[in-house]
Amino acid sequence: MVITVSLPQFLGRSEAAAFRNQLLVALEQKESIAVECADAGPLPSLWIQLLHSAATSAKALGLSVTLKAVSEECRESLRAIGFDAAQSALVLE
Repeated sequence: MVITVSLPQFLGRSEAAAFRNQLLVALEQKESIAVECADAGPLPSLWIQLLHSAATSAKALGLSVTLKAVSEECRESLRAIGFDAAQSALVLE
């Protein structure tokens, strides 16, 4: 089963903490995660680190974290920090 979560409208620190908890709960339940990114603009580096960390943890458990409907702004923010989809556990759709 895959748990789908959406990125919140505002990508601040307090929202990151709440979102991190959602990711941890999904991983504790041994569920892969799909993150809906259709309405996401550029991702702050904190959020990219959070998603990458969750994806690495998921991969170690035989699960995955997938970003769905990734906007071009979101892709640009990933490229800006040197994100390499081929080398990352984070899956882009």
